[in-house]
Amino acid sequence: MESRTPRFDELLDKILENLEPHTRTCKWREEHMHCEGEFEITAEDISFLKMLRVPPPNYCPTCRRMRRLVHMNMIQLFNRPCNAPDHNELMISILPEECPFPVYDYQYFISDDFDAFSFGVKYKKETGPLETLFALRKKFPMPSFLNRDPSSINSEYSNGGRNLKNGYYVMGCYNSEDVWYSNLVNKSRNVMDSRAIQDSEFVYGSLYSDHLYKSSFIYFSKNCTNSMFLFDCKGCDFCFGCVNLRNAKYHVYNRQLSKEDYESFMKSIYPISITALSEYKKKFWALVVELPMNASRNIASTNVSGTGITHSRNIFDVVDADHSENIRHADGALSHKDSMDFLFSGGHSSMLYGAINIGSQSSNVRFSVSSKFCNDSEFIFNSKNLSHCFMCFGLQSKSHCVLNTQYSPEEYFTLMDDIKEEMLKRGEYEDGLGFEFSAQAYNFSMAQIAYPLMDEEIKKLGGFVAKEPETNVGNTPVISANDIPQTI
Repeated sequence: MESRTPRFDELLDKILENLEPHTRTCKWREEHMHCEGEFEITAEDISFLKMLRVPPPNYCPTCRRMRRLVHMNMIQLFNRPCNAPDHNELMISILPEECPFPVYDYQYFISDDFDAFSFGVKYKKETGPLETLFALRKKFPMPSFLNRDPSSINSEYSNGGRNLKNGYYVMGCYNSEDVWYSNLVNKSRNVMDSRAIQDSEFVYGSLYSDHLYKSSFIYFSKNCTNSMFLFDCKGCDFCFGCVNLRNAKYHVYNRQLSKEDYESFMKSIYPISITALSEYKKKFWALVVELPMNASRNIASTNVSGTGITHSRNIFDVVDADHSENIRHADGALSHKDSMDFLFSGGHSSMLYGAINIGSQSSNVRFSVSSKFCNDSEFIFNSKNLSHCFMCFGLQSKSHCVLNTQYSPEEYFTLMDDIKEEMLKRGEYEDGLGFEFSAQAYNFSMAQIAYPLMDEEIKKLGGFVAKEPETNVGNTPVISANDIPQTI
């Protein structure tokens, strides 16, 4: 098949055809404590780079992961002004007031009143590709939320997800009802202070578990009911403070009790005081540390390295993957294949590189953020249903666009060939998006959780810092945490 970008492909082929495994020095070496310094470009990496048609990266895997995680905020909401024309009202947003880009109310952003093409610019070679892209980035508005699906009800204080009813301060929750202060909850009801919970009801303070009922402080467990403080347990009922149990009943700290003794123990601890709860937690975690632990939590998978990998194969350096194959250096893959260096992929996507929150049947997408149902596109942001688009923001159901400007197919490929060739020559194509392209404050992003940095380090690397949001509850009475009673 004849190339549509012949000059770019010829130049890239020269880079890739003689590429051999070698050691590289990360661009951020000695810039922060998390950098690996030197890193390997392996034969497997080269195979993926050739498949995905990208040059080798200049940053180590850890720094590349930081550059992806900085784009995602799964923990904080902010009260900030809307920057839309003739708007100055305060709104709830995942983006702080310190965000260097304009932020519009989500409903206005997706309305017919907003014209994404009105921000379009023409590419000028003398300006430079990344500089041109960043100039458009600085003036194009961000939506206040990544997604507010109309199927969700009474869930104004939520971000992402679908079919959510009565969600408060939740992120990425699906098909659930009555969920508070949680994220990644699916097909569940009455869940609070939890993460990655599925097919469960009446759950509190739990992580990475499914099919729970009337249980609290449950970790990496499934099919458990009426229990408290479980770690890596399956099929357990009426258990307290247990680790690594299977199909157990009436256990306390892994010790078998009779039904009567168990009920007597549970009766003795209620009502649980704050002090007593802290002591139960300490004893539970001491038992967790003492007993053997499943290091990877990988299930039914072949030739994989990473954690949380299920029903997958040929996976390397990946956290959380399900029904996926042929993936390297990634987090959060669902029914995904043939990709490298991405964060969060929706179902049935493939051929992603340098992508953040790209999914839902997307293919051949590079260096892009928060878009879905997109194909054969690069450097796209907050878009939907795109095909053959390059350096675009906020578009829906479009094709053959560059810098938010419409072109014919012939014009599009000619211009894209010019831009990508210039990016290769300048060394701008291989590493995609830096901290400066993120609308998220590093200190409230997923990057800060995994790789904490000091404020000055963040700014030196191109990111920004936001202040802690102030709480304004109006006339609602407020009491100090120290004044909360031991029991309720």
